[in-house]
Amino acid sequence: MVRQGEDGRHALLLLAGAAKVVVHTELGRDVLVAFRSAGDLVGEMAVLEDRPRSASVIAMGPVRARLIHGQELTDLMRRNGEICLAIAWMVSARLRWADRRRVEFVALEAPLRIGRVLVDIVSRYGRATVDGWDLGMSFSQTEIASLAGVALGTVEKALQTMQREGLLRRYYRRIVITDLARLQKFSGVEPDTPY
Repeated sequence: MVRQGEDGRHALLLLAGAAKVVVHTELGRDVLVAFRSAGDLVGEMAVLEDRPRSASVIAMGPVRARLIHGQELTDLMRRNGEICLAIAWMVSARLRWADRRRVEFVALEAPLRIGRVLVDIVSRYGRATVDGWDLGMSFSQTEIASLAGVALGTVEKALQTMQREGLLRRYYRRIVITDLARLQKFSGVEPDTPY
């Protein structure tokens, strides 16, 4: 949908579906840094800064999006204070999320970070099912490791522990949170705190 390094001449408003935001590092590794779904704007940073794209946005299945040309976006922001404030709020929320992740990388042990990634995904995108809370998107363990900033083996061990303790059930590329309150407690997240 958007390729890292390209000129940012447009943004996309996601109308349906989900996408992942991936940064290709100079060491040749792809790092999943975020995920987006319906209602999210992607590609706006390159448009607003008039710089090349800092990440790629990759569809995680069928996606519908509205292409917004760069000039159209900046004109809308100049004319409509509500749109400008909505985009500022969105950018601020993303910065707050990124800051929180950086603090967690330093302050928390790996299993807690993995738990917090799962709580974050479920709180934003999860779907209630008869078995518990489905994450709402298909994630590989490698992608969870990338979001939590841990090694793949660490994710496997942590998920085994969480499953053994009855916090979740694992399926191929699918995780169901069976006890969200206990997962929040395990991860040190207050249940009423916006995460």
